[in-house]
Amino acid sequence: MMARAAAVPPGAHSRGVHLPGLQRLSWVLLVAALLAYFCLSAHALLLVGIPYDVPMGSFPAKIHPGTYLLLAAWLAGLGAQGNPLGSLGRQALQQPLLAASLACMTGVFVWACWRHGPSGLAFIVDTLCMPGVAALTVLLQPRFRQRQLLLLLMALLLLNCVMALGEFAAGRRLIPLFALRQTVEEDYFRSSALLGHPLSNAFIVTALLPALVLMPWRLGWRLAAIVLVALGLLTFGSRSSLAVLLLYLLLAGAPPTWRLLRGGYSYTQITGGLVGAALGAAAVAAVVAATGIGERIFKNLVWDNSAAVRVRSWGVLDYVRDADLWFGIAVPRIDDIAQRVGIDLRYEAIENFWLYLLLLLGIVGFSLFVLGLALLVLHLWRRATLPLRVALVAYFVLASGANTLASKTASLLLLTLAVQCAAAIRPPNQGVRP
Repeated sequence: MMARAAAVPPGAHSRGVHLPGLQRLSWVLLVAALLAYFCLSAHALLLVGIPYDVPMGSFPAKIHPGTYLLLAAWLAGLGAQGNPLGSLGRQALQQPLLAASLACMTGVFVWACWRHGPSGLAFIVDTLCMPGVAALTVLLQPRFRQRQLLLLLMALLLLNCVMALGEFAAGRRLIPLFALRQTVEEDYFRSSALLGHPLSNAFIVTALLPALVLMPWRLGWRLAAIVLVALGLLTFGSRSSLAVLLLYLLLAGAPPTWRLLRGGYSYTQITGGLVGAALGAAAVAAVVAATGIGERIFKNLVWDNSAAVRVRSWGVLDYVRDADLWFGIAVPRIDDIAQRVGIDLRYEAIENFWLYLLLLLGIVGFSLFVLGLALLVLHLWRRATLPLRVALVAYFVLASGANTLASKTASLLLLTLAVQCAAAIRPPNQGVRP
């Protein structure tokens, strides 16, 4: 009996043998995937000759490099638990919401390819399928690895904002913006940093900002990080993201305001808090006024063309027949209809991903998409603390005013990683000095 027990490798369990080598490989590939998603935007890939988001090239070139790395990390993680198929079955039983969500999104891709062919549909793989794969891959990692991955994600977020501020100060981008292979010039300079288009940056930064509240750092460091991200957000020039940032601040100020009204603070605390808040607000206002950060936002708080496109997009429904509404329309015909309603596809799009996916998939495929997305959000909601639940709501409010989930983006994947990994972190007021 003793000899038999000694022959069992370390980490073995009743469901299979744990293979440390594959586990380490899965972790390395997962980190590489995160770095690729964060650092290799569509514009960066085009700069090095990969036609990831332009109408040319083979289908494999339309899949983001991070997707290949993430799939490899998932497979290595499953293999580390023994038989990969057996591990997949066990994970599906343990995480039914994620498994069902991934199955739905895979079904969406199959349905769209069957209806229209694969051209123009690679975004379904990167944008809709990979968030579920990312969450399943993270769950194969130990909790300390999940915490490390969140720390890396927050470090990348802060680095991105530092780069955005540096680009704004220099008046030039590190990576040019392209529209159909032509560089984009704007009336108001907006930073693009690592994540590509300024609005893509704004979506991702706004969604990830609440995760900073949960980091096990001293209070001063957390506040400094939040201020840095807020300033970085202004350089991206998104009015809707600024509105969400102000909403975050109001929500963050609600608990201390309620405690103040109930007499929960001493005179010294009240005085010190008011002075500190006033000095902080004055410092931020001085930086904004002196540098011109957010000039595009503050000079365009009016109804302009970008806002009008969001309304004009609904006109595409006037050109849709009943059969098309049920079974979907191919991408070239959607583009033709968009041009008919006055959308310039060189610089604009149907700025509502719900509407675009309804046109593309029809009611049949769209229902499968909504189910898959709802299952993913339900999984994340159950694991999210209050700040990240607010972030989930804010993300979909912002995303619904753009073609976010109907285009190639890592925003939902990064938010999924943040929520899933944050579940492995203790709240900052437990065991961490302020």
